[in-house]
Amino acid sequence: MSILQFKKVNCKNCYKCVRFCPVKAIEVKNHCAQIIEDDCILCGTCTIVCPQSAKEDKSDIPAIAELLRAGRQVIASIAPSFSAYFNSSFSDIRDALLKLTFSDVFETAEGAFLVKSEYEKLISENPEKTYISSCCSSVNTYIRKYHPEAIPYLAPVLTPMQAHARLIRSRFPDAAIVFIGPCISKKAERLEAASEVDYIATFDEMKDFFLTSDITLPVYDGSQGGVRYLSRMFPVSGGILDTLEKAGEHRYIAIDGFDNCVQTINDVSKGTLKNCFIEMSMCEGSCIGGPSFRKGNYSLLSSELKVVEGACADNHTDDFNTTGKPVLAASFLSQKIIRMSPTEAQIAGILSKMGKNTIEDELNCSMCGYPSCREKAIAVFLGKAEINMCLPYMKERAESFSEKIINITPNAILTVDMNLKVQQINQSACRIFGLLPEDIVNQPVSRILDEFDFVSLITSDTARSSKYNYLADYKVYLEQTFLYDRNNSIIICIMKDITQARQKKNTAMQSKMQAAAMADDIADRQLRVVHEIAALLGETAAETKIAIHDLKETILLDDRE
Repeated sequence: MSILQFKKVNCKNCYKCVRFCPVKAIEVKNHCAQIIEDDCILCGTCTIVCPQSAKEDKSDIPAIAELLRAGRQVIASIAPSFSAYFNSSFSDIRDALLKLTFSDVFETAEGAFLVKSEYEKLISENPEKTYISSCCSSVNTYIRKYHPEAIPYLAPVLTPMQAHARLIRSRFPDAAIVFIGPCISKKAERLEAASEVDYIATFDEMKDFFLTSDITLPVYDGSQGGVRYLSRMFPVSGGILDTLEKAGEHRYIAIDGFDNCVQTINDVSKGTLKNCFIEMSMCEGSCIGGPSFRKGNYSLLSSELKVVEGACADNHTDDFNTTGKPVLAASFLSQKIIRMSPTEAQIAGILSKMGKNTIEDELNCSMCGYPSCREKAIAVFLGKAEINMCLPYMKERAESFSEKIINITPNAILTVDMNLKVQQINQSACRIFGLLPEDIVNQPVSRILDEFDFVSLITSDTARSSKYNYLADYKVYLEQTFLYDRNNSIIICIMKDITQARQKKNTAMQSKMQAAAMADDIADRQLRVVHEIAALLGETAAETKIAIHDLKETILLDDRE
């Protein structure tokens, strides 16, 4: 059964969840992160660090609400860190839950009292032995999966949640039991055979339930008084130890935080540590540093003060007087994860595909989420990671690919920053301007082009402009396109050398003009010829007319005579 769910639509491939997951229980497939349930210890870190809130735990609230609507007998067990999260007294929390039609509400601290009593019994019966507290589900899961050799040191006692659920079940055999607390890992613990809990609700889920039900909790100001119980100290670091009656020369140590827990488990597993009881919590600050608190950015100091306020009486000894003693013995079985390890040759092959051919290439930047390139290569072998999760390699590859494309294109390309300095220039542009990249990069663009075109584009509302330009200094005609990338604050100038085309056009124009001039000359000469011919024809016609007139006169004269 999946506890943590994943919203694929929101994943932005930032690998932050991989980076922060203490056991790397996240695999990336098809550029999306997914929870590896077999590896997960349900610490909840991934649900907190994900910037897109892509990961969420499965909620039981709909099922709980349906039970309440149906009128079922539903009993709530609320973790002792409630005072820090809700800033309310137990009586106020109880009243609010009763308004939601819960049948009754009890403090999980009752179960904590039973558990601490069992711890005292174990210590008294085995004074030479070292025990690790079994209250933290994530610690228990981590040991069972990753360090089963430390299982003999886990105190064989149920968690306070399980102990309290058994106590409630003895009182209300037919009731549905709901545990309310700050921890996601309890959702997996509920599924264990020893558990009597039916449903789990985290504090943040219950807070939303109150809001949707229009229930407002009164703010606790310390003046309400009320009974204080020492076992309410369990959710703070060292709180379990504060409840224990110390035995002789036995040593008591509180450890919290993943790294500290791992180091301590390694030390304990060596078997050299004697007569010691170790309170161990996976979250820094213990339960008040749990996922619900971290999501809400709660202060550890103020949270601890609120817990202590509700727990410690003046004599520091008052506690629950629980009747009934359910069986609290627990057994922890190994769930060790066994996977085939890659050979050195296989690791080297994967590193090579990541562009890591020498030790110097292994930057170990952890941007992929893994602490070293070698561990990333092993994750690739195990199918937990992809080659392209190596961001420096992908960046170099993209830059190289981009540079090759830019340099083989016949168009001249250069980029200019907001200070009008050249940031990049390709080979085609270098040929046009007769220079090398190092001659112009980081130099003012005015050295080769008119900067007015760039300034004009920056100050306009458009992101693109085009023009034709003749650069007399370089004897070149250019078709220029300017693109303004506002997000990255750069201007890209793409230039097409149209000198040959323009020269051909000019040559053709000159030929046309010469042909037109020739045609005009021919026409002029023809017109002159026409005029000359016309003049000659005019003279000839006049002479002919005179001759005909003289001939006519002569004939008529003969007739008259």
